[in-house]
Amino acid sequence: MNEVQKIEQNFRELIIEKSRFCGFDKYLEENSDFEFPEVTRDLLGWENGRRIVIPGMFGGFDYFLEETPQGLVLYTEQSSRMDRDSSDYLYYEVTEHGSRRLEGEEREAAHEKFWKMVRRQHEERMRKIR
Repeated sequence: MNEVQKIEQNFRELIIEKSRFCGFDKYLEENSDFEFPEVTRDLLGWENGRRIVIPGMFGGFDYFLEETPQGLVLYTEQSSRMDRDSSDYLYYEVTEHGSRRLEGEEREAAHEKFWKMVRRQHEERMRKIR
């Protein structure tokens, strides 16, 4: 298994773990055809970020990939209106070695990149409407 495949597997495990509160693990038992995100180099850079909506979560995960001196890192932002205040987002980094929640300055840096991504996506939608 290569680095990208390991990141994809670890991201899938993180999604399942962090979505148990809304019964997503049970949903998967009944819907084995659910499509998890494919992690590819097309995700490099916050401007290429994507979103996966999780059934029952009233939210999901935004994510993008970055190349660092230590290797590829997938950054993800978890949001749900079900389990916490909707303005409280959790940020994680996912590598081939696993995942970890970001805190402090790392969290703030990730937060800024995700807000840039959201603003860009909003601007693109507005251009299409016009």
